[in-house]
Amino acid sequence: MIRFTYQHLLELVDGDDEFIVRLVEEGLIEQRDDVMSVDVDAVLLARTLWRNLEVDWPGIEIIVRLTAQLNAARRRVQELEAAVAASEKPTA
Repeated sequence: MIRFTYQHLLELVDGDDEFIVRLVEEGLIEQRDDVMSVDVDAVLLARTLWRNLEVDWPGIEIIVRLTAQLNAARRRVQELEAAVAASEKPTA
């Protein structure tokens, strides 16, 4: 998560105040005063799904969550592959 001011977040979503309100309501971003905790990739994905593909909010929530889980699984597989490769190196 990255911290953004409201103004920077507004720039990220092309000035769409209503979209930011919806992101906060749906729990995709956290707001404390004028500072927002934002997963930029999730916000941009949600924006694309909403504007370009006309996916409804329950669908957006599922897709964003599954995308995050898939990315975490990919990172874990890479870590495991690296650990296996390191353990297979011959020792002198």
